[in-house]
Amino acid sequence: MLKRIRKPKTPPNTLLRRQIHNFKQRKTAYYSLIVLMFLVVFSVGAEFVANSNPYFVAYKSELYFPMLVNYKSAEFHAEGFTPDFRKICKNEEVTCLFPPVKYGPLEIVQDVSHYPAPPSLDHPMGLDALGRDTFARLLYGSRVSFSYAVGVWLLAFSVGTVIGSCMGFFGGWFDITFYRLMEVFFAVPYLVVLITLVSVFTPNLALLVGISALFSWGSITRYMRSEFLRIRKQDFVASARAAGCSTRQIIFRHVLPNAITPLITFSPFFISHSVLGLSSLDFLGLGVPPPTPSWGELLRQGKEYFLSAWYLALFPAAALFCTLALINFVGEGVRDAFDPRRY
Repeated sequence: MLKRIRKPKTPPNTLLRRQIHNFKQRKTAYYSLIVLMFLVVFSVGAEFVANSNPYFVAYKSELYFPMLVNYKSAEFHAEGFTPDFRKICKNEEVTCLFPPVKYGPLEIVQDVSHYPAPPSLDHPMGLDALGRDTFARLLYGSRVSFSYAVGVWLLAFSVGTVIGSCMGFFGGWFDITFYRLMEVFFAVPYLVVLITLVSVFTPNLALLVGISALFSWGSITRYMRSEFLRIRKQDFVASARAAGCSTRQIIFRHVLPNAITPLITFSPFFISHSVLGLSSLDFLGLGVPPPTPSWGELLRQGKEYFLSAWYLALFPAAALFCTLALINFVGEGVRDAFDPRRY
């Protein structure tokens, strides 16, 4: 019997697949993205890498999970109210499985003669000026930095996309009014407003994200406005309008998908700028409040103890440099892959 020959289907999103293929061809950007994703996964699951509580404890034929449940010392016949599992697990009757680093970011190490302490086997990056493990604070600080950067990116790009799209699509008095309001609003110094609000309110991560996003949506608004001004005059938009499509359908089905390139190409660079911005604010003492772990706070300690404890400046500076380099490599690859002049 002759087999029926099926006509091959045209793959959907051919342009998107070509863009992804071109991104993978740029090996520096592709491998940087893989490494960056590993860093994000480790920062999100920081409790499973650096923690004073073990994964599980086997004691008297029972299993305990200290990372998920708070236990009392009496359950392990130990002294104090909060159990110290590093001491408890020295008992031969107790079996424990600890994370690679047995210290949390806020825990002060007591068995050291002086602070800051140099790198050792127990503390591969040393201890900071208050006796806290530097590696644990770097790891948890990366989560704070990524959370801040992604939060500012989502808020700023959402507001900028909505306002810029409306300005570019409707034009006229709406465009002129909003553009003049933007010029007045962004004439206000960002740092002065931040210092004022920090002095009035207790600073936290949500407040910093809100303030930073409030002063960051202007650039993407201008790009989206210019894209909508250009695309709304194209023939396919006029054809959609002549076919009876509503304004909502024209914006979301025809104009926005063709104007989304700035959102994709500028996102990595915006996130990189936000990570550096939070580190700068923490270095100046205007960022997240102590004892929240942050890279900028470690850099400030490194500046104060640069001659006696060089490692306090080396490790956070290296972490910040590598993270920014990875994000910028990814951004360059995305920019080249999504460049409309290539297609």
